[in-house]
Amino acid sequence: MVGEGTDRRLAAYAVPADPADGIPTVGELRDHLRRGLPDFMIPSYFTELSALPLTPNGKVDRNALPAPDGMRPRLDGFAAPTTATEELLAGIWAQVLGLDRVGVQDNFFELGGDSIISIQVVARARKVGLHFTVAQLFDHQTVAGLATVATAEDAADAEQGPVVGAFPLTPIQRWFFEQETREPGHFNQSMLLEVAEPVETEALRVAVAALLEQHDALRSRFVREGTHWAGRVMAAEPADVVHVVETTGRDDQDEWAFLDARADEAQAGLDLADGPLVRVVLFDRGARGQLLFLVAHHLVVDGVSWPVLLEDLSVAYGQAARGLPVRLPAKTTSFMRWAQRLTELAHSPELAAEAAYWRTAEATAVPLPRDHDGPNSLASLRDLSVRLGTEQTERLLRDVPGAFHTQINDVLLSVLGTVLTEWCATPHVTVDLEGHGREDVGADIDVSRTVGWFTSVYPVVLGGTSGGDDPGAALRRTKERLREVPRKGQGYGLLRHLGDWEPGPGPEVAFNYLGQTTQAVDSAGAPAGRFRPTGRALGRPQATLGDRTHLLEINSQIAHGRLELVWMYSDQVHDESTVRRLAQRYIDALDELIAYCCRPDTGGYTPSDFPLAGLDQDVLDLIQQRFDSPAVPGEAAESGGAS
Repeated sequence: MVGEGTDRRLAAYAVPADPADGIPTVGELRDHLRRGLPDFMIPSYFTELSALPLTPNGKVDRNALPAPDGMRPRLDGFAAPTTATEELLAGIWAQVLGLDRVGVQDNFFELGGDSIISIQVVARARKVGLHFTVAQLFDHQTVAGLATVATAEDAADAEQGPVVGAFPLTPIQRWFFEQETREPGHFNQSMLLEVAEPVETEALRVAVAALLEQHDALRSRFVREGTHWAGRVMAAEPADVVHVVETTGRDDQDEWAFLDARADEAQAGLDLADGPLVRVVLFDRGARGQLLFLVAHHLVVDGVSWPVLLEDLSVAYGQAARGLPVRLPAKTTSFMRWAQRLTELAHSPELAAEAAYWRTAEATAVPLPRDHDGPNSLASLRDLSVRLGTEQTERLLRDVPGAFHTQINDVLLSVLGTVLTEWCATPHVTVDLEGHGREDVGADIDVSRTVGWFTSVYPVVLGGTSGGDDPGAALRRTKERLREVPRKGQGYGLLRHLGDWEPGPGPEVAFNYLGQTTQAVDSAGAPAGRFRPTGRALGRPQATLGDRTHLLEINSQIAHGRLELVWMYSDQVHDESTVRRLAQRYIDALDELIAYCCRPDTGGYTPSDFPLAGLDQDVLDLIQQRFDSPAVPGEAAESGGAS
C-alpha cells in the first residue's frame, strides 16, 4: 500500500518466471487479476523486479521494496482514461457525482456513489450508446472494469410507442391497497420548481402532454373489482392537467398561504378511477416571477422517477417553446412489462426457496418502547429533522467507504442498529428497509428511465455494538447482513403480496435512504437553471384520515451537501423529547463512526469481499494479522501480488 490519507493505493511487485521474457503488460496483468479479484483489489501500480527482497527469516522485506515505477498512466494518484469508452464513462461518473474528474481506477462507491446514483449512470450511458446493467456496475466498480463489459448493443427491447391496457399490480402497489386507506386518491409526491425565465403556457401544455405520452405509467387508472384492485394504462390523458393560477395583489405571507391552499387542492384532486393522476400548476406571481408545482400520485411515480421527469420536462418545453416537435430520449422497458415480469418471478421455484429466510427475518421484530398508548393515526403524525455537518457529510461520502469497502446504506443502518438496540435494550432490532426496487430481473429488462413506483420494502435484522466492540465491528456485521439479503430484498414483496403469505406483525420502524437528491436533479441533464427545485413543500401529500403503518419512519437524504434525517412519529405514542433524543444520539454515533473509519490505522475486509473463498470473519482476520499492518485495507492483496 502506497500513498497517504485517502489516496492510498495498492502496488504490485512481479518477478518474471523467465527474465528473458519479462512480465506481461499492465493490461494483461489487470485482466488476469480481474478474473479472481474484485475491482478494489486490482493494484494501481505494477513494478517489475528481478527478485523480491527478503528478510533473514524468508519473508518479503517491505522496507526494501522500491517505490512504484509508475507502469501505468497515472499523475499524482490519478489514472487517466485511455480509451473512448473509458472517457465516456469517466465523464458520466464525474457529472452524476459532482466531481471535476474521475480516474479509471477510482471506486464508484468510494467516490460517493450509491445504488440510486448507479441507476442514473446506466441511464446516462444509455443516452450516449453505452449499455450495461446496475448489477454489472456493482460487479465492476471502476471505470476500467466497467469499460470491459459495456457494449454498444442494447439487450433490452423496449416498445417505443404508447403502451396501453391492463397490468398486474406490483408488490408495492398491492401493499398500498392492502392498507385500506379512507382516501386512497390522496397519497402523493410533489415538487415545487423555480422558473428562471417566464413560461409560455401553451408550450408548457405541449411539454406536459409529451411527458404523459412518453411515460405510460402516468396515464394509469386504478379501480376496485370486487375485493381486489386492478390497474390499466389509458391510451391518452383526456383531461388538461395544466392549470394557471394568478397570485398578484397579495403580500408575501398571504401569498404563500394562498399558494399552499391552491397546492392542497391539487394534492387532493387526483382521482384513481377517472384520472388524472398528475397535475401541473403554474403560479404566476407577477413581478415576483413564476413557480411551477408538480404533483403525482405515488402509485405512478417514485424518487428515482423525478430526475427523469424534470429532464424530459425541461427538454420538451425547450423544444416546444421554439416551435419544434418534441423528441425525447428512447423509452426503456415499460412499467407494464416490468409488472408482468414480477408476476412471473413470484411463482418461480427460485423465489420459493427464499421463504424461510424471510419468515425468520419477519419473526425477529420486537416492539418499541412507548411513552403513551394512544392511536398511531395520520392525524397525530409529527416530524423533526437533524443534519450532519457539511464536512462530515463529505467524509461520509468520500472517505468512509474505503475503510471497510462499504456503501452508504451499510453505514447509516449500522448506526441505526446501535441507536435502536440501546433504546430497546435488545441485542437485535428489525426494521423495514425501503429500496429503489429496480433490481435486475433479466437482460431484456431496463427500467433506468422508466417512470413508476418501483419501491421495495423488506425486513432487515440489525445489531448494535457488543461489550468491547469498536465501531467498526458493528459496521462489518451490518455490511455482511445486508450482503446476505437475497435478491436485494425484492423477493419479500413478491412472496408477501403476490403469493400465499400469512404476514406477521412486522417491524415498527421503517428506514429509507433517498440518495443525493439535489445532486440527482442537478446532474439530470436538463438545460441549466430552467426548472430548479426550491426544496419547499406545498400542500398535504396525503390525507389525515386513517392509521400509520410504522411507529417510527426515518427518511434520509443528501441535500445541498448535508445528510438530513427526518424522523416521523405519532405524538399520541411518543413524546417529541424522546424522538429528539434518539435523533441526536444517531448524529453523535454517526460522528463517532466517521471519525473511526477515517483513522489511518482503521480498515479491513469482510467475507463478502471474497464471495468465492467461503471465509468467515474470524479466518479473514487471522489472514490479515499475518501481515505487518493487519488493519489497513489492501494489505492482503498487496502481499498476494508480491509473493
